[in-house]
Amino acid sequence: MSRRLARWSGLVGVALRRTATKATKTAPRQTAVSVLGVAIAVALMLVVTATGLGLVQGTTVRGDAVDYWVVPEGGGASTMVVSTASAQLGDVHDKSAALNDDRRIEYATPVQISVLKVSSGGASEYVLGVGVVPSPKLDRVAGLPTEALSSGDPYYANGSYHGEWTGEAVLSAGAAERLGANRSANLSVSGAVSGSGSRGLRVAAVESAAVESGLSGMPVMITHLSELQTITGAQSGDQADQLLVQSNAGGLRSALESRFPGATAVTRSGFTAQNSVDSDLPLAMGLAALLIAVVVGTLFVATTQGLQVEADSEQLAALTAIGFSRRARALLLVVQALALTLAGGALGIVLAYLTTAATNYAATRAIAPVPIADFHPLLVGYGFVVSALIGLLVAPYLLAMEGRTEGVAEVIR
Repeated sequence: MSRRLARWSGLVGVALRRTATKATKTAPRQTAVSVLGVAIAVALMLVVTATGLGLVQGTTVRGDAVDYWVVPEGGGASTMVVSTASAQLGDVHDKSAALNDDRRIEYATPVQISVLKVSSGGASEYVLGVGVVPSPKLDRVAGLPTEALSSGDPYYANGSYHGEWTGEAVLSAGAAERLGANRSANLSVSGAVSGSGSRGLRVAAVESAAVESGLSGMPVMITHLSELQTITGAQSGDQADQLLVQSNAGGLRSALESRFPGATAVTRSGFTAQNSVDSDLPLAMGLAALLIAVVVGTLFVATTQGLQVEADSEQLAALTAIGFSRRARALLLVVQALALTLAGGALGIVLAYLTTAATNYAATRAIAPVPIADFHPLLVGYGFVVSALIGLLVAPYLLAMEGRTEGVAEVIR
């Protein structure tokens, strides 16, 4: 047993040395093409998969004590980075007031979520604007406390939208740092809707977002709901993306859904399940990326290494003539293919990590308030597994090419 193990170990060593020699001396160009082909395929696969993970893990805006989220069917409460341009609830001030009259509910508030361009001094930054109706009963929203905001929603003024404009805003530490703004700083906010103009706000507080919110370090701004509606043009129809309901009572889900036809109530315990249901698109993206990576990587390696096996036919025939069995020669080719694809996989993982980091940086600086891709550590193992799979898929083709050398071996004998 030990002799057999030593023999196979020796063959693996020979295969690795042959691969190193080809990479540095005899066939560096073909080797580089093989490695780069796998690297590009794996990198693209991992970037797409990381983006899918970012979508699946996209945060919803919530407070720590909120037990229900009422969202419109087809809305993006659980999977989208921000729920702009999605289905919205209407007449939300009256609906939340009706909920607050229910003794089982501690507090309910509508929430609107919009990406806004905010300026302070000479700095401008896109931030995640969150509009709420503040109350002493309301806990953190988007990881930020709301105590610095005046209670209620003065500008709403029973639907006239001509009440007192408080202009109060709570900035996350990330937003304040990027804007160079501190408490009492004046902010200019441009609305997302044409003609909404520019509205002035004042920083009422700068707070660090709670880590568990998923928005720690991100640029977030909390304002009164009616003021954010006015900035974005959502005051028509009194629209918001969701209703946050804070309650310790059980069995509210059916009651909430009966109050709001066409809406869905998501509980804290069911939030993870909702994520899994809404993750069909990211899953499809990941599967498509896997298929493309395997096909492209296999074609690259099969083409380049098939030509190399053809060029090495005399060497392989010589190995056959001196007594190398077909099994031993097959091991040499399989190990060589795996060595190349794993090297390509390692390079692809590095490229994917750098590309993901660059994509997140560009997205958060330009359009998105949070990173859009999540390069999970498990993706490293995933990249190596796919690289090994490519090597194993190429092996039968290389063995078929190697079989042609047996006639040459007979001539040598």
